[in-house]
Amino acid sequence: MNLGQQMTFLGLAALAYYAVMLGTGMVGTEVMPQFVVSAVLFLSSGRMMRRASVKKNRGKEQEEDEDKPRKEPNWELRTQILNWVMATLILSVLGLWVMKPVGVSFMELLPF
Repeated sequence: MNLGQQMTFLGLAALAYYAVMLGTGMVGTEVMPQFVVSAVLFLSSGRMMRRASVKKNRGKEQEEDEDKPRKEPNWELRTQILNWVMATLILSVLGLWVMKPVGVSFMELLPF
């Protein structure tokens, strides 16, 4: 079973799980749109992965015909950029959380 089929199976399992939760009354209908959207995302991601693998295989055949040497990506630079971006994001979120007054919600803080 490839990854696309696994994602489709996961989407179907999520739909079944949400249907059981709705049927037993554990959740109301007001939260079901979020559940349905997540299940649809899983289902469509499996289909998108299958399409991407077909395109990739076509690209490999064309690439073999061209016989061009492929440039190796600079993984050290990419890792450093990812680390700095995530550190900045985490520090900014923590800064907002620390600087927020106690009685104010995040939605009330947005206009400031």
